[in-house]
Amino acid sequence: MRSGGINWLAVITAAVVIYAIGFVIYGLLMAPDAYMALSGMTEGDKATAMSRMMYSPLMPILTAAFMAVLFKWGNVADAVTGVKWAIVIGLASAVPTVLYGWVYDGVDTNMTLIDSAHLLLGHIAAGAILGGWK
Repeated sequence: MRSGGINWLAVITAAVVIYAIGFVIYGLLMAPDAYMALSGMTEGDKATAMSRMMYSPLMPILTAAFMAVLFKWGNVADAVTGVKWAIVIGLASAVPTVLYGWVYDGVDTNMTLIDSAHLLLGHIAAGAILGGWK
């Protein structure tokens, strides 16, 4: 399923894997009360967050799709190169974006580290999939 030089099946798979990594970290490894405490979320905030959950697949889809575009432009042709590019993309964009929350919004340091690890691991997995799937 290739269009515009992009393997869209690989993009969808990468997005699912990014989402799954988030589920494991936030849904299985963190107790809900620990997540609430670290994120500074109140019960009222929880209702708002839950109402937005339907949009949660959007971020991994956008991440995987735009990584695929960058990989196409950079002629990334294997999983190892994909992982290298993914680390650069994650450290150049995703992690600094999370750090804005830490600096300006007072997000807990541990939550910032968890969020950064989540995004970096997701980028790495997506990079391996997008770079290696031909």
